[in-house]
Amino acid sequence: MEEMIIDSLKINAMGQRVLILKQKKGPLFLAIWIAAAEADAIAIRMQKVEIPRPLTHDLLCNAIEKSGGKIKSVQIEKVENGTFFGSLLISRANENEQSNNDLILDSRPSDAMVVALKLNIPIMCDKTVLEKAGFQKSKLDIDNPIEAEATVEENGKANDFSPIGEKERQSLSVFESFIDSLDIDE
Repeated sequence: MEEMIIDSLKINAMGQRVLILKQKKGPLFLAIWIAAAEADAIAIRMQKVEIPRPLTHDLLCNAIEKSGGKIKSVQIEKVENGTFFGSLLISRANENEQSNNDLILDSRPSDAMVVALKLNIPIMCDKTVLEKAGFQKSKLDIDNPIEAEATVEENGKANDFSPIGEKERQSLSVFESFIDSLDIDE
């Protein structure tokens, strides 16, 4: 698993929202398209807006904590047909044995990001997800095989990044112009 950080939250002229994650120690980014409600919840947490009453994500975190659990990290585990799958990793003390048992709770990555921001916990991403859907800021043209080959070796060292396959490239091509229009430096 690779640790990620939330780079930015973007919206295009058509109102589509995309969450940009970046490798904490690496050059790769992930773009995850999300719904308006989740984008609003993420924006509230990113801007550290004070909310007088608990929101849904607060309720979830409070319920887990009051039940003896502790959310340790959020994880992005796989991507299939452009859909990302995530989870919350929860440790809980077993009352009888006084030992920790980990529990994995299925979650949409967008909801998990709100939890990560609220609790300031790590965002972890499986390497296979980065291999399939990761991109480098300077190499957004996914249809250029010369640039894709250049990602295999940088600074004289081979890296773990491999270009996405033709099938994935075709399924993601509808988003290419949107990604190209993003200013990731914001």
